[in-house]
Amino acid sequence: MTSDSSPLSLTPGSAQLRHLARQVPAGPVTGALLRAVTALPLAGRSFAWLERHPSAQGVLLTALGLRRPIFIDHPGRPEPRFGYGRPDHPGVTELLERGRDRYRQRLGRFLTLSDDLASIPVRDRPGGTTPYWDNGWLPPLDALALYGLLVEAAPRRYVEIGSGNSTKFARRAVRRHGLPTSITSIDPAPRAHIDALCDRVVRTPLEQADPAVFAELEAGDVVFLDGSHRVLMGSDVTVFFFEILPLLRPGVLVHLHDILLPRDYPPEWRWRYYSEQYLLAAFLLGGRDRYEVELPGAFVQGDDDLRGLVEPLWRRLGVVHDYLPSSFWFRVTGHGVNGVTGGGVTGGGVTGGAEEAAP
Repeated sequence: MTSDSSPLSLTPGSAQLRHLARQVPAGPVTGALLRAVTALPLAGRSFAWLERHPSAQGVLLTALGLRRPIFIDHPGRPEPRFGYGRPDHPGVTELLERGRDRYRQRLGRFLTLSDDLASIPVRDRPGGTTPYWDNGWLPPLDALALYGLLVEAAPRRYVEIGSGNSTKFARRAVRRHGLPTSITSIDPAPRAHIDALCDRVVRTPLEQADPAVFAELEAGDVVFLDGSHRVLMGSDVTVFFFEILPLLRPGVLVHLHDILLPRDYPPEWRWRYYSEQYLLAAFLLGGRDRYEVELPGAFVQGDDDLRGLVEPLWRRLGVVHDYLPSSFWFRVTGHGVNGVTGGGVTGGGVTGGAEEAAP
């Protein structure tokens, strides 16, 4: 079967829909379209079923021209190698354990915001601009970390690659605490209610964005990446690690989402073929003088002592669902490639001396 052939028998109407869908880039549309349709009152249940049945989802999206199959000549079996009945990765575990006191102190500072956090609703409508805890996309601990770190750091610039619920929490922190923070959203799928929360919107994929956005960041500024999570030729993750991360000056705070370290990705995520955290782990293990882990959400959740620090907050807020946090925060502490801390940027790309750029 070629990438253009359909496994389904399509009616003229659905064939027309497929033709129209193919006029737009597949990557940005898929996620945005699914999020939009899932929000419809009668469609949510059907799409929830598709999320649990990835093969059926793949057939549907391929038929509509929103996804293309990738053929691998040497396929491996995607099974977790660390965690889920096996030991966690020893090197990453040792690295994360070093920051235990730092995580504990930071979570304690977050708890001083309890009265403020209690005024954030547990539930709200998905299409609005109000942040809420039970949103299904940004788990409560991840939202708490973003909110608390912004209040703590009071950055001048917050650059977000991949916008949505995180933008809502960020804007509330800025407004509520009078932060001097400018919010930049880099996301190829514009949503009007999110645009209204941003000071600057860049409606292109990260790989097409001007790296100068990142080269100008200073100590205390924040980069928040929640993209495709896949290391592929020319993907947003590849561009971020190879071209943007080396550009960042010491003191810049960086976030990646859907990171489960020191465990592997969970077995139920096999079909997603995520690979971002493997590159992150390699960077951290090989560049310990360059980065310092500030708050690893999955590690906190898996530790009885650290998790117990925030459980009273969840009880007070009425957050009862046991979500899996996956935010991973680290700070740039040293210089980039060959001591470069910025510059080397020309136009929409990056030159050899320094590099980089980040739904």
